Amino acid sequence: MSDTVLRVEKLYCDFLTIEGIVYAVSGADLAVKRGEIHGLVGESGCGKSVSSRAVMGLLDKRHSRLKGRVMFGGRNLLELSEAEMRSIRGRQIAMIFQDPLNSLSPLVPVGRQIEEAMANHSFLSPEERKNRMRYLLERVGLHRGVETQYPFELSGGMQQRIMIAQAVSCEPQLIIADEPTTALDVTIQAQALDLLRELQKELSLSVLLITHNFSVVAEICDTVSVMYSGRVVETAPARALIEGAAHPYSRALIDCIPRRKRGHVLPVIPGFPPRLYDPVSGCPFAPRCSLADKACVEPPPCVEGEGGRKVFCHHPGVMR
Repeated sequence: MSDTVLRVEKLYCDFLTIEGIVYAVSGADLAVKRGEIHGLVGESGCGKSVSSRAVMGLLDKRHSRLKGRVMFGGRNLLELSEAEMRSIRGRQIAMIFQDPLNSLSPLVPVGRQIEEAMANHSFLSPEERKNRMRYLLERVGLHRGVETQYPFELSGGMQQRIMIAQAVSCEPQLIIADEPTTALDVTIQAQALDLLRELQKELSLSVLLITHNFSVVAEICDTVSVMYSGRVVETAPARALIEGAAHPYSRALIDCIPRRKRGHVLPVIPGFPPRLYDPVSGCPFAPRCSLADKACVEPPPCVEGEGGRKVFCHHPGVMR
């Protein structure tokens, strides 16, 4: 059995709009290993969420174009029909969305929503589903009385716990968590991340965690991929990347993390990301990079290091 549960190879995703073609993802590569939490980090608009929705088959095919391979269970998910994808969603790959209040139905009690997920994606009897729903509520730290409440009656942290319980209810191989802590305050964020980590270890899950927050990456991720302008520019073990990023963009992101040192000047990354209407053949970070030269007009090579490290750059730093 392969130690890789999900492999994304040269993924391209374009959107057809009135103003032109938006090149949202431009050849992204990603591999999530079994039993790990893999962080996908980058600024807003870099293609993280679009990539996750491409994996789940949730993009509108009338207005988007996909190319590449998304390998899961020996099959390319991009080649499957909608009926085949429905048999995978929830049962083999589950998703935790960014905004739980808008993801949960306002008309159905949360306990029944967890049961419905199991009814659609498992072979449990009604009694088994109810018992498992109650067990999961307790496991995520909620009392049994919550099962009859509606999402709008719960706090943001409780709503996110319901989403986590729903995601793990069918014991999928892979969970994609898209900015799961963005709408929560700092204390509740930490609790949600701890819960996700506990369940990941307990159930031997693989998790693709999408975030723009490097503190989240440092807290629970095993491996990190940094995305910029629709491309993964660096992949490395989390600690190795934070302590010694090799790509100039990765280093710049880490340098922008606020420090507690008094009088510390907060660095900024000069310039702006490239417009997604204009495809870039060379390095997309070159206009903002202090190391850029004539070589950077060409596609950056993949430089590999120890521990599965990869960086796509003409002038990478030392990979420690």
